[in-house]
Amino acid sequence: MLADGVLWVGGSSGLARTFFEERVGPLKGERFICTGVEPDAPEWLLGVPSLAYVPLDLTSAASVGTLFQRLPHGAGTLVIGARLPLLGSGAHTTLLPQLGALVAAAAVAGVRRVLHVSSVAAADHLRAQRGVDEEAQLPPLSEYAGEYDVFKRCSEEEIGRACEAAGLPHVHLRLSAIFSNEPQCIQVRALALQAHAGAYLPVLLDANSSRNVCTALRLLLERLEAEAASVRRLYYYTRPRGPAVPYGEHLVAYRAAHATSPAVWLPYLAVAMLVALWHAAVRHTPLGRLAGARSVDYLLQVSSRDHTFDNGRIHRDFPSLAASEESLVRAFRRIEARALQRRRAGRRRRGTALW
Repeated sequence: MLADGVLWVGGSSGLARTFFEERVGPLKGERFICTGVEPDAPEWLLGVPSLAYVPLDLTSAASVGTLFQRLPHGAGTLVIGARLPLLGSGAHTTLLPQLGALVAAAAVAGVRRVLHVSSVAAADHLRAQRGVDEEAQLPPLSEYAGEYDVFKRCSEEEIGRACEAAGLPHVHLRLSAIFSNEPQCIQVRALALQAHAGAYLPVLLDANSSRNVCTALRLLLERLEAEAASVRRLYYYTRPRGPAVPYGEHLVAYRAAHATSPAVWLPYLAVAMLVALWHAAVRHTPLGRLAGARSVDYLLQVSSRDHTFDNGRIHRDFPSLAASEESLVRAFRRIEARALQRRRAGRRRRGTALW
């Protein structure tokens, strides 16, 4: 049980939604505060027990500076799950110093521990990564080419410095691609677009479900509160237990979960050529001035390199995690069943309204 209270900054993401709906609702006596850029709580938060919502603009020093005066109650644990667009928002450099200010203010307000929801992008997504573990040395920051990767690396460093200065135990959890509970999730939509016609990409890319990740988050939060000294400073959790697989296997799993028919496999060479052409256009034509075009290029470049990580540390430290993991096939089936249930409920509500 989390007795101290938890403040989740950046809590309107799909990952946070999974956490609050699946890892908080059934529990009693725990207090959570969620923040987001929206002035009012998202509708899905309204039915979660013991949860308060507070607006927060992490790019605003004034908003961060008054956050703890606006909370309905204290919190012993701070979860930082801020997420920004990959490129072009201009918010990365504005947000970074506010992360340090947030941690400093949290320590003054009585927060005793910090969990940072980080990303494998901190290890440089634009270079191949194969079996990387927590002991691997990060490349020099000067060699990073991706704006988003620089932001994630610097976020870890800023949060780490602020926690060290305040004497707060803290942990960074580096995650990979996540298939969240919502069909609108960018990772799920990418597979949906390839459901009937797509290439089997041989590139090894780790991916996980939001349910698996939220189970790990819950275990980390409980351990941090009960025995912070036993929690390592850094963990990778990028896929369900088992060997790394090609990205094409995620598409196979999606098609199997949805019984997709017909399903055509396009030649991988054609896809690789299109990726190369797009990259050249972004680098050498006015197309590169568009943030959206650069974001697409970034994602395509990431998906053309291996990205696999050694998850041994988190499984050794939290042996119960493996027993509760779901495969991606199970995750896709669950996500589709959830979407179908919502569509049926929506039709029933519309039918009732007509009467």
